[in-house]
Amino acid sequence: MKNSYRRFALINLIGLALSALLFTWIARSGTLDFWIEQRFYDPASHTFPLKGASHLVFYGHTMLKNVTSLGLLIAIVLAVASTWVGVLRSWRRALVSFCLMAGGAALAVQQLKDSSVHACPWDLTMYGGHDAWFPLFDRVSAAVELGRCWPGGHASGGFAIVAGYFALRTQHPQWARRMLVLGLSLGAIMGGVQMMRGAHFLSHNLWSLWVVWATCLAIDAMLRVVAHVWQRRSAIASVLPAEIDLSDELPDASL
Repeated sequence: MKNSYRRFALINLIGLALSALLFTWIARSGTLDFWIEQRFYDPASHTFPLKGASHLVFYGHTMLKNVTSLGLLIAIVLAVASTWVGVLRSWRRALVSFCLMAGGAALAVQQLKDSSVHACPWDLTMYGGHDAWFPLFDRVSAAVELGRCWPGGHASGGFAIVAGYFALRTQHPQWARRMLVLGLSLGAIMGGVQMMRGAHFLSHNLWSLWVVWATCLAIDAMLRVVAHVWQRRSAIASVLPAEIDLSDELPDASL
């Protein structure tokens, strides 16, 4: 890989390491998480009043989830169509990369979420629920039921759009920056809506962004390695001598 990408990858790895330490501290402390959720919790009724708010449920949850899912579906269709549609061929590599990274990131978050012991705020005893709160990465009893709420699944749908930044960064840097802003904005909005409803802590959404970014970086690196190996093999094949016709070297049998 070129030195410019190695520098890019190194900066990202350092950023991921430092942010992992920060997000771990936030999640294990719980102070910031609890302080934010307390703003949306009603102690008198032991509920989150905005949990079932129709405007948040429809616009902030259902509609945005459908929009991000539709965006990925359109990208998949365009990636397939780029095989035949000439105007899309120059975008084919970026489209395929985006689909692999966005899909992989969403899958990674979902897999972690499905196996997580951490419950959503509205399910915790301190907020009127029945589940206990655990610091992130603490050992818990095998008898504890899975809370399935870490990292934030809803926010990951918006953050997955960040895959466009990685896919377009080299060939279309201006579009890459737009996708980065769009992905971060959508993820922040979708994560914020869930926090207002009592569905997720801030740390859940921060870790969702971390997993998405780390997955995109890993897949991007693998795709570049594969492309580099393929280019080297193609270059070697192009300089090999043409196959020699051995029949020209054999003596004439009629002599």
